[in-house]
Amino acid sequence: MRRKKETSPKKRQGIRSWFSDLSLSGKIVFLVCIIGFLPLGAVLTFSVAEIRRQSEESQIYALEQGYNQVSQVVEDKLSRQHNISTLLAVNDMVNLNLTMSQEESLADQLVSFENMSSYAYVMEMAFDSNNIIFYIADSLPVVNDNRGRYRSLSAARETEWYRQLEENHGMPTWVGFREDQYDTGSDYVAIVRMLWNPDDYSQSTGVMAVSLERSLLEELLMEVMPDQILYLETAEGNLLASNGQGEGMVRLPAQYRMPGDQAFRPRKVNGETYMVRSSLLARSGLYLVSMVPSRSIQQEVDLVSSRIWILFVVICIFIVLSFIPLTRSITSRIQLLKEQMIRVQGGEIKKIQVGREYHDEIGQLVTHYNEMADKMDELMQEQYALGQEKMGAELKALQSQINPHFLYNTLDMINWMAQKNETDNIRSVVQAMSGFYRLTLSKGHDIVTIADEVKMCDAYMEIQRRRYRGKILYEAEVDREILDCLIPKITLQPFLENAIIHGISEKEDGRGMVILNGWMEDGRITLSVTDDGPGMVKGEVKPSSTGSHYGMTNIEKRLKLFYGEEIPIQVESSLGVGTCVIINVPVRRRSEEEGENQ
Repeated sequence: MRRKKETSPKKRQGIRSWFSDLSLSGKIVFLVCIIGFLPLGAVLTFSVAEIRRQSEESQIYALEQGYNQVSQVVEDKLSRQHNISTLLAVNDMVNLNLTMSQEESLADQLVSFENMSSYAYVMEMAFDSNNIIFYIADSLPVVNDNRGRYRSLSAARETEWYRQLEENHGMPTWVGFREDQYDTGSDYVAIVRMLWNPDDYSQSTGVMAVSLERSLLEELLMEVMPDQILYLETAEGNLLASNGQGEGMVRLPAQYRMPGDQAFRPRKVNGETYMVRSSLLARSGLYLVSMVPSRSIQQEVDLVSSRIWILFVVICIFIVLSFIPLTRSITSRIQLLKEQMIRVQGGEIKKIQVGREYHDEIGQLVTHYNEMADKMDELMQEQYALGQEKMGAELKALQSQINPHFLYNTLDMINWMAQKNETDNIRSVVQAMSGFYRLTLSKGHDIVTIADEVKMCDAYMEIQRRRYRGKILYEAEVDREILDCLIPKITLQPFLENAIIHGISEKEDGRGMVILNGWMEDGRITLSVTDDGPGMVKGEVKPSSTGSHYGMTNIEKRLKLFYGEEIPIQVESSLGVGTCVIINVPVRRRSEEEGENQ
């Protein structure tokens, strides 16, 4: 026992002496084997776990953004088809042709239906529709089941889509559609609806179908990831369009559909787990369903993780076998890599800069890390781009809330004129409204120049001048230097409308003046709409008091989205004098917009 106690301190002293006398390379190899591999493995494990988590989140985010974009585009497309059917269904010319045509001479019938065809053609061009077909009484002379716009109602009654229309009591119904038995085989998606006799709404005068080629709708169903399933179906489960998977594709059971779903959720379908999102497109009544196999999301994540771990094992073997002659190089680069990984943990992702390019395993690790950093940077850029697209979609959504408001008011005015048999005024108003909407379309642009906005205001005030029989005078005084500046479309028209409704119309004689002014001052643009109406007392002057609070809030939101800052609507009013609505916005020109987008 005494001898063991004496030799134990000697052994410990021998180990210390051996380690002290060991070469620097040996010390590094020893320390790397005992100490280096463990912390490096822990750091790498944490990094891989973080990368996996971020990769999964980014893929789900990309799916969400892609779904929202597809949903918006598809709903807009279907909404245009629905608008065509509504406009034609309430059109007096269409209703009169179908109810009174049999009482006219053959020549008059042909002329009436030719005019009706021309109007339908204009609607097709204006709303980018494939075809508008009327199924009418077989006895009418224009009926031709082989071609043309007018088909026999008896042939339509034999189709499956007509049965679906009857089950929906003749209301607008989305169906899978073939033009007729002589069709070449192209598939369509169509909104069909009954046309009713305006004198007796219990009597149907025919059926109208506004069709869209199915392939055009399927082109909008853009997939974000491989194996993603996207399809459009009715509430009854009838498939209308898909992203090319075919009838045999996996579909979400109806009980799993969620009309207001806002996120992808895991669902097990046919024994496999999918990330699923399904939402009801409110304006069309159809479901847009997206399904992505969970394995597709995990596959890319697993591939990156396995590569990192394989690379880690290779590096460990390389360090054990050849670290001694490369002590200085390896030590410096490992230290650099470690520091960079620490920065990654702190959210700072940068490429590793080395003095020269190395081709060994550590050099490859640095190269792969830099490639990973580049990919992560690209992913962040894509996320930013998706955010910009979302902002643009919000701008479109807010802007679309204004257009119907003016359309409904104008149609109401046309209806009032029709009751008075004011044919000339109706023609002038329709022409002015056509000019207004030609400007509002703006080749699909939501941002226009102030010059175009002023033209839209001129067209709008021409309609109001007709409506109020010249009682309202209008002047536009806008400086030429701001005409090429940009503004969200349909910003000033609601101010003009409020000036008429809540200003001029409240005067006893209903007469007055509306003035649109625009000028540049201190590097910003001021736009104002002034009326000489009865005005308001000081305590009542609020932005919401100039009209619909919803409309004013809508405009403020659109201005904020476009200019990136709060743009308050200022209201100045004096009782008995009038009211002035003012906005002050930054100067934005087309060249500046293109520069920012780049």
